[in-house]
Amino acid sequence: MSTLRRSSSSYGSFADGIILRGMPLLTLYPGNVYWVDENGGGGSKGTFSHPVATIAAAVALCTASNGDIIMVKPGHNENISSDGALDMNIADVCVVGTGTGSNQAKITFDTADTASIDITAANVSFINMWFEANFANVDGAIDVEATGTYFTIQGCRFTASAAATDFEEVINLAAAANYFSFIGNDVHLIEATDAESFVHTVGESLGMRVIGNNIVMEASESIFDLDATAITGGPIFRDNFMVNLTVAADYCVEIDATTVGHFCDERYACGGEAIPIAVTTASFFVNCEGTELPDVSSLRFPKTATAWP
Repeated sequence: MSTLRRSSSSYGSFADGIILRGMPLLTLYPGNVYWVDENGGGGSKGTFSHPVATIAAAVALCTASNGDIIMVKPGHNENISSDGALDMNIADVCVVGTGTGSNQAKITFDTADTASIDITAANVSFINMWFEANFANVDGAIDVEATGTYFTIQGCRFTASAAATDFEEVINLAAAANYFSFIGNDVHLIEATDAESFVHTVGESLGMRVIGNNIVMEASESIFDLDATAITGGPIFRDNFMVNLTVAADYCVEIDATTVGHFCDERYACGGEAIPIAVTTASFFVNCEGTELPDVSSLRFPKTATAWP
């Protein structure tokens, strides 16, 4: 005798999910899904056929701690033109961009150097979004407040539309903005686009994870400027490729002398410093290499008191 299995579906009972247009649809998330598209559909429902026009409008539809997902359609370009123009103030919301290349869902910082996204709720994430500077010296494009713990950026890319339209600082982490994750992203800020830093901390930030990123930029105050205070909770840098093109005496990673960082399989190039990490005293290094010259093979770091190991 067969046993009838029941599941909830707006199409009836499909115990093993359904397949539409060759794609399996399974209930893999607990929350609601809201769609965003500036180019078509329209309305205030946030459905696929009637998407809202902005991410901010979709955030307003979300319920805190419900695991809601905001899907951003290909070709969507959302302008951030003022301080806090987008406030991610609902906990457990994930913004997922769709599309690739020039058609990737995009957020553009324009018309003011104070243009920013504020992260004020916990467990917010951005996945597969394109962030671009289109104004000079955009300072603190993404501001993560102390309430924005477990903020994640994954599979995203960061660019500038021209050398004169650049980021000053991209991500600012407030004190106690803990468990920040930056995973599998591509940062390419063209040469002469002189930023101060990509990630900047103003106080202790526990449990940072920086994994599998490609970052090429000029950063006059280091790509990761983390030396405001000792960062406890074991920050982990693993499988990253970073190039700081500045000729000034600045680094790929700048940390406090008492921070116990963990660096594994890192590859760094730093135009202004032989050692790409400012202070190596308290940190651990496994299979990391760096160079300061454009025509020389990399060497293992950190250097010892007498020579490179």
